[in-house]
Amino acid sequence: MNMGFDLAYPWVLLLLPLAVLPLLRRRGDTLAFSWVTWLPRDWVGQWVGMLGRGAAVLAMAAIVVGLAGPGRANRQLLRTGSGAQILILMDRSASMDQTMNSKGVEAPAGESKNKVARASLTNFVAQRPNDRLAFMMFGTSPVLAMPFTYDHRVIEAAIDGTGVGRGMPDTQLDHGLLAAIGEFNGRASSGRRAIVLVSDGGAKLDAPMRRLIEDGLQRNQIVLYFIYLRSGMFSPDLSAALAATDTSAEADLHRFFLSLKTPYRLFQADNAQSMKSAMAEINRQQNARTTFIERLPRQNFSPYCFAVALVGCVLLLALRVLQVRGWS
Repeated sequence: MNMGFDLAYPWVLLLLPLAVLPLLRRRGDTLAFSWVTWLPRDWVGQWVGMLGRGAAVLAMAAIVVGLAGPGRANRQLLRTGSGAQILILMDRSASMDQTMNSKGVEAPAGESKNKVARASLTNFVAQRPNDRLAFMMFGTSPVLAMPFTYDHRVIEAAIDGTGVGRGMPDTQLDHGLLAAIGEFNGRASSGRRAIVLVSDGGAKLDAPMRRLIEDGLQRNQIVLYFIYLRSGMFSPDLSAALAATDTSAEADLHRFFLSLKTPYRLFQADNAQSMKSAMAEINRQQNARTTFIERLPRQNFSPYCFAVALVGCVLLLALRVLQVRGWS
């Protein structure tokens, strides 16, 4: 649904009567001749004169209307899709540059966890053309690479950019998760909301940080997906029953996520194929069809008015060059 035409500065239209000035006769363009009866009727000249005056009127009127700021506000677009708002929160610490011992065809042994994650995330983004996505990295501090947008090309470019350079020396997962939750604050919900956390580590959270994360997820009704990239035998197996004696950061984080009042799902990836399967499952869970309204920014028509004025001025300049200024 689109609202009607409007003007940002309607008072500028008070200058519109100035556009009739070119229609007034000017003695300066008159050429003296001893006896006008001897002159033949100049049909071409009359038509050229009318064309010039019309171009001048059009140029002046277009400039005034352009300065008035014509446009269309409060535009709305009816979209059909999953309606999901999904933020991808990716670990960019130095440990993500280590290799993942994959035996799959998609990623032979020796490829880094970062590269395996990039491939699956890019494929995930390509499969969700109607969703609003955002991408954030975290390491020493959270970095918002791209806020929520329907332009998935920039999301793919941001994901691809994580392969440049080395990772950050530290993994502040708690600050990254809190910053990701903050991106949903004050944003109108168009359907499902989710954070896809991709990391190979965990974090031991203190009580205040746990409350902030839990309250933020519940307030914004966010589903949390944790894709845990294992590094081999040195990484705890979170899919198995956790022993009470397991005090690793990954196990501590997983226990906290299980205690949340909002939906949480763990995906443990040991290789490229399991990473791909995890993203496919998330895509399936967040693929319920719905119809929602997207609010669009105001559409400005001023550039079109100025383009018309430019055409009129160019035409006037051409006629000025061809104009006869004397008989000799």
